[in-house]
Amino acid sequence: MRISPDEPRGWARPSEPGCHVAITFCLPPRPGELCAPLLFELASDHTTQQLTARHRVTGLECTEDGRVQVAIEITDPATARPVDVRFDVVPKGTTLDRHALLVGTIHRAGIELDVFGTYLGPVAEEN
Repeated sequence: MRISPDEPRGWARPSEPGCHVAITFCLPPRPGELCAPLLFELASDHTTQQLTARHRVTGLECTEDGRVQVAIEITDPATARPVDVRFDVVPKGTTLDRHALLVGTIHRAGIELDVFGTYLGPVAEEN
């Protein structure tokens, strides 16, 4: 799936088939801020991931063997607080809570699935 950088931040709206916007669940990187591109695989259909507060989801794909991979750009962890984000892979048309943002739609084994991301909050500091 391609991500269109020309769409407004924060909403995943298809502007053409297979194309969604780059989104963030917390804060976007600052203009000109260096970001590290990461590709991670969702461990299950409901996965919690720790990201920097300033991040941008830039891609989503389902591999031939059904694994869901998410491309994310993160800022320097030393300058951005860590946050928890949950990714949910659900049947197309499923309604989640109002905080969930649609990342995109994938096809796995002939079934259309929506991938949502939800900001859960800052990572709790350890004692």
